[in-house]
Amino acid sequence: MLKKAVSLLLFFSLFLMALTSLVVFIEPSARVASWANWSFLGLSRRHWEGAHLGMGLLFLLAGLAHVALNWDGLLGALRDDDGVVVVFTKPFYLALGLALLVFVGSLAGAPPISQLVSLSGYIKERAVETYGEPPYTMAENSTLEDLARRMGMDGDKALALLRLKNIKAENASLTLAQIARQNGVAPGGVFEALKMVMEPSAGTQNGLPKDPPPGLGRRRLSDICEEYGLDQAATMARLQAAGLKAQPSWTLADVAKSNNVLPIAVYEALRAEKPQTSVTVEVAPAPAESSPQPPAPTVPQQPAAPTHAAPQPAPAAPAPPVAAQPAVPPVQPAQPAPYPSAVPAPQPGYGLPQAPPAQPAAPAQPGYTQAQPGYTQAQPGYTQAQPGYTQAQPGYTQAQPGYTQAPAAVAPAPHAPIAPPPGLEKMMLQTFCREYDIPLSVAVQRLARHRVTAFGDMTFEELALENNRTPVDIMHMATSQ
Repeated sequence: MLKKAVSLLLFFSLFLMALTSLVVFIEPSARVASWANWSFLGLSRRHWEGAHLGMGLLFLLAGLAHVALNWDGLLGALRDDDGVVVVFTKPFYLALGLALLVFVGSLAGAPPISQLVSLSGYIKERAVETYGEPPYTMAENSTLEDLARRMGMDGDKALALLRLKNIKAENASLTLAQIARQNGVAPGGVFEALKMVMEPSAGTQNGLPKDPPPGLGRRRLSDICEEYGLDQAATMARLQAAGLKAQPSWTLADVAKSNNVLPIAVYEALRAEKPQTSVTVEVAPAPAESSPQPPAPTVPQQPAAPTHAAPQPAPAAPAPPVAAQPAVPPVQPAQPAPYPSAVPAPQPGYGLPQAPPAQPAAPAQPGYTQAQPGYTQAQPGYTQAQPGYTQAQPGYTQAQPGYTQAPAAVAPAPHAPIAPPPGLEKMMLQTFCREYDIPLSVAVQRLARHRVTAFGDMTFEELALENNRTPVDIMHMATSQ
């Protein structure tokens, strides 16, 4: 009776294990099944996996019991015609060879095992298209407040938006799985309802947001183009112009892997505008070819005239003017400057015009004031040049003969914080980069140099826990050159 019971137990456990093996073969991945609340015959993925493990263990025990109860029959298979037990027989080699062939072939991926694995992967990918996938791993266990923060809103606003879709939640500290269980929907349904009523994030003209949405790296390029209204041919051309090889059926992660770049670099190439073409700039003829017009003519006075023009009062200047002395000793200038009106002001993009030959030096006449700072030196016997007559070119400093053109002032770039800002632990990397004008791709590459894998939607606390660092260390790595 015991032998019969063990034999029947072995049969039934084999049948049930075959059923659970088939379900495990076609079931979606864990993240999709938990996100969509997947079930088959009323049982979830966790239930089917538990049943498969139990049936496998029962089949193993029943097989061992069957071997123990039928040991004589097993030895009979090894006996020869004379009744002597011979282990290394042809049936022994045949059975051992088949077992090793299947085992080694499974490890090497030989057919038909590789085809079965590919079929299982294809079925699981189709399940992603049917049921959807979470924005990040274990998103159903995140609280509503945490999910809302990742989506750029606060918890109270998320609660109000869910009420518009008749999804009730007591507070934002509940997880998505708890909210879904209370309302009889899947966690993915709660997330989709929140996305439908929230304001769309600002993007560029091609529809992509500034920061990559979570889970976009597992999306195919064709699906991304369809969701965000992108022209697929123009998108492929934009990636090709950026030097990236891509196919519409590839995911964002596949494109990054095939081109040996980060996924954020591929996303920025998708958001980039059309590549700028080189523009030929035609240089206008130099103004020196035409006779320059003086900015303001001055009335010359003869040195031998009995009367001289009275000197003008000192104008207001940035530096305090030097008071004129009634009796200044004659000063012999080392090299008198040419007339201001004879030298045209330099034009942007052209070199400094050649100054005319210097006039012979003449002794300074007593009773004339000293040249004020910021004004050209007056020739002896002539009136002081009035301020504001020499027209300054836009964006350039006052032209002085013999001096190079002053460069335009450049506004300093914002500096990264030396001390960590308040709430750094809960701040996402993309929010930090946006506040301090650091490109997200640059920060990700800097962290990658320190063997830190980062994404824009990860907080500094998550980065610190995954890499055994502190949030301040992560901040310094992201801002260091």
